[in-house]
Amino acid sequence: MKKSIVVLVLCCTALLSNSRVFAADVVIDTIVAVVNEGVVLSSELAREVDFLKLQARGNNQDLPEDSILRDRVLERMIDQQIQRQHASKLGIVIDASSVNQAIEQVAKGNNMSLQQFRDVISSEGIDYDYYRRSIEHELLLSRLIQRDVQSRIRVSTQEIDDFISASKKSGQQQRYRVNHILVAVAPSAAQAEVQKALARSNAVLAKLRAGQDFAKVAAADSDGARALEGGDLGWRELQELPDFLSSALVTMSVGDISEPLRSQNGFHIVKLTDKSDQNKSIRAETLARHIFIASESANGQDKLTEVRRRIQNGEDFATLALEISEDPNSSSKGGELPWFAQGQMPEAIENVAGRLEPGNVSEPFRTQFGWHILEVLDRRQRDSTNESQKAEAEQALRQRKIEQETERWIRRLRDESFIEVRS
Repeated sequence: MKKSIVVLVLCCTALLSNSRVFAADVVIDTIVAVVNEGVVLSSELAREVDFLKLQARGNNQDLPEDSILRDRVLERMIDQQIQRQHASKLGIVIDASSVNQAIEQVAKGNNMSLQQFRDVISSEGIDYDYYRRSIEHELLLSRLIQRDVQSRIRVSTQEIDDFISASKKSGQQQRYRVNHILVAVAPSAAQAEVQKALARSNAVLAKLRAGQDFAKVAAADSDGARALEGGDLGWRELQELPDFLSSALVTMSVGDISEPLRSQNGFHIVKLTDKSDQNKSIRAETLARHIFIASESANGQDKLTEVRRRIQNGEDFATLALEISEDPNSSSKGGELPWFAQGQMPEAIENVAGRLEPGNVSEPFRTQFGWHILEVLDRRQRDSTNESQKAEAEQALRQRKIEQETERWIRRLRDESFIEVRS
């Protein structure tokens, strides 16, 4: 009996010894950052980098080299960890039904069923559960901003009237496509820190003046919320931008890059990518129809090339849309989409529609969700009412204030947190 016990103990000791050797030889995961009571794991960081690369590939966006990209993504993940911890302390949670509803809205906005959307996400190599978690965090951040930022934002009647008055000043409203880089520095920073930030801004500007791609530099060097999206702020009217940015833009030509511009949040560098004139009270709208194949393979393109040939040979577009199109929202209507203005459809669809003469059918073109052929049916100019002008003015002013305050809010949360980045 004693001998059996000894053998058993020896076997257990050997197993424990072997397990220690195994643990020493195989590293399952490592901590890359400690954030208050939480951590960021190397596996999480690698997954986020891969996710971002897939998104950038779908948007034809250049990214910085892997080592720089990893650091930028880690900074964003640290901010996200801080935000999740802050939400937990406040008792803010996002339930599964809210996430489901948000994803359904994204699918619907791209004229797809939920199952089609899931299939496209998977075909892009993106894990659907991981995509769900990214949507969950977006909703969480939105709730936090509503509570901590938006609840304090006020827009006065006088500000709305001034906005509309400025828009009508010349009869035409200028719109600007802006890319942006922020080098953050706190309003209360010491002069030495301000000078350090200015030197960094000038170094960034030197890269841009030397011809480096703005979006790539923004992803590598900007502290702005949209850095990893290339710093693209989209189309803006002057009244939607802070005074220090709008004052610079009115003196710039398309392609120009500004000197570093100072604000409470730090130093800003902007590039004027494009600009256009638009009558504020008149909005150009397009009526179009399409046939959609929810596939990223070459077969989708080939199939629509054949469909286009059949239409050009006299077959009815609407009949083929009903038969072939995989858009559940438009196929039963002969592929017809709702009237849309700029910014209301995916950019690729708007670009193709803008180049087409009514009655012509496009070559097959790709969005990140699949392949399309498009026919423009009609165009119109629609008057905006005074009420809609006021609503648009209030929304633009509110959004401008929210963006400025959100930058400060994120910085403040970070300054109040314990962060240790490990190599």
